[in-house]
Amino acid sequence: WDLPSRQWLAVTSILLIAGAAGVAVPLALKVSSGAPLEERMQVATQLLDTVPLIDGHNDLPWNIRKFLHNQLNDFRFDDDLKTILPWSKSAWSHTDLQRLKRGRISAQFWAAYVPCEAQHKDAVQITLEQIDVIKRLTERYSPHLTSCASTFDIIQAHKNRQMCSLIGVEGGHSLGGSLGVLRIYYALGVRYMTLTSTCHTPWADSSNADAPKYDIRHGGLTAYG
Repeated sequence: WDLPSRQWLAVTSILLIAGAAGVAVPLALKVSSGAPLEERMQVATQLLDTVPLIDGHNDLPWNIRKFLHNQLNDFRFDDDLKTILPWSKSAWSHTDLQRLKRGRISAQFWAAYVPCEAQHKDAVQITLEQIDVIKRLTERYSPHLTSCASTFDIIQAHKNRQMCSLIGVEGGHSLGGSLGVLRIYYALGVRYMTLTSTCHTPWADSSNADAPKYDIRHGGLTAYG
């Protein structure tokens, strides 16, 4: 906590702004818990008109790979997928463009997921293929979807009534141990990567280090990690 005064001033300013925003929004949209559903829905709509709703993780791209081998010509994203096989029977598929719009999602992080079995094999290639299908899905359903890579992009898309497509990589095994690959992912639009998925990497322990397995390899992060 031994920070220069200028840094303390910056931190304090950020906290004050965040605190003021946290108080101002609820006061402006105050509604009693016993209010009728219509009134509560009206307040919720006003809130979503003001603040972008961001979903941090969606596994739809992996389902597209699993069901359609990433062939988007056979994917009807703007239809009600609750009525179309295999999507209607999948326990892992709850997304289509209609439901995203009804749920007032402003920005969606699509997961570029790769199974742990691909580690030390073709994890990087599969990750790139999943980034590719996310980008092609976004282009195919433009202007409803639009690629975003910054907070500015999200705010502008929200003003324009568009839905942001953002990319997250699920698991550090997707790097293949290379910081060069990490930089390439960023250049392609990836804006978060979880350190691990359900497997250890050579530089980080996964949740398997916790109960009930207690499979500890590194004691957290290595120096490289």
